[in-house]
Amino acid sequence: MLIWLCAAFLVVAVVGGAVYAGLRGWRLYKAFRDLSSRTADAVARVADAAATAERRALALTENTERLNRAIARLQESLAELAVLRAATDDARSWISAVRALVPTK
Repeated sequence: MLIWLCAAFLVVAVVGGAVYAGLRGWRLYKAFRDLSSRTADAVARVADAAATAERRALALTENTERLNRAIARLQESLAELAVLRAATDDARSWISAVRALVPTK
């Protein structure tokens, strides 16, 4: 009878250990599957953020080029303004000189 009791204990221990190992393996599989799906979602979010950053960088480059063209036009306009002011100052000085020669009442 003692042999049967030991055999039963052995069977219960082996089956119990196998069930315990199987449950732990199942939990590990589920954890890995969840981690895999979360990692895939995170990678997708990072890829979307990278695409958005790339679009913004390209827009920034385009805006920088537009700004440089606007600055060049502004410099040209300021140069024209300087020429016009110089011409106006020359005309005013000539008019002032002529007015100085004309007698007043």
